[in-house]
Amino acid sequence: MCMQIEDFQKLKDDAHKVFVEKLTPGHIPSLGIKIPLIKQFVRTIQPTYEMLEMIPLNEYIEQDILYGFLLNRLGKVKDERYDCYMEKYVASMSNWMTVDTFVSNTAFQKNEQEELYKRIQKWLTSKEEFVVRTGVVMIKKYFIQQKDFDELFELISTISYGPYYIDMAVAWLLCSMACLDFNYIYIHLIDVRKYSEFVYKKTIQKMRESYLITQEQKAMLSSILIFQQ
Repeated sequence: MCMQIEDFQKLKDDAHKVFVEKLTPGHIPSLGIKIPLIKQFVRTIQPTYEMLEMIPLNEYIEQDILYGFLLNRLGKVKDERYDCYMEKYVASMSNWMTVDTFVSNTAFQKNEQEELYKRIQKWLTSKEEFVVRTGVVMIKKYFIQQKDFDELFELISTISYGPYYIDMAVAWLLCSMACLDFNYIYIHLIDVRKYSEFVYKKTIQKMRESYLITQEQKAMLSSILIFQQ
C-alpha cells in the first residue's frame, strides 16, 4: 500500500482528540487517533524514507507519532540516512507523548548502543526541552543496567533543569535507578537536590509510590521529609 497522509487523517476521532489535547498540552493539535490504530495503519504499508518526507512534522501529534513508528521500522538498518532522519525527528520533538512513544518503540541492538550513547550525551546539552527528554528516556530504556551509576550521575549533571518535562523525566529515571540500587540513589539524593529542588522532591515521591521500593526503604524516605520540615 502506498501511504497517503489524507488516508491517515481520516482515522481522526474528535472525542479522543479532546482527551489527547488535555493530556498533552502544547501548541500542536491532535487528530485523536489512538496509538493501536496508528500501529495498525503502519502495518498496512512498507515504509520508505520518501514517505517520511510526506509527513509534515508538528502539524498534528499523531502524524509525529506516525513518523516515529515508520522511522523505527526503517531503523532495522541504522545507516547514515537513518541517522540523518533520526536527528531531524528528535530536533522536531514538541511534546512528551511523541518522545515517549518513539523511544519505547526503538530497538537499538547491543552493537548500536555505544553510538546511541554518544548521541544522548549531545542531546542532554540541548536547550530544547524535548530533545533533552528524549536523551533522558533513552538512558532509562537502554543504559541504567549497563552503565555505572557514577557515570550516569555525571551525565545528568550537564542538564539545564527547570523545564517541566525534563525534570519529570529525570525523576522517573532516578526512581528506576533506585529500583535497581536503592542505597546508591538514597545517598546521592543530596546531589539531586543541588540540581533541582523539584526533581529532588519528585524523585522521592516516585520512589515512595513504587511497588519495587520496600516499606523499609519508603520509611527511610519519609524520615528525610520529616527531618526537613
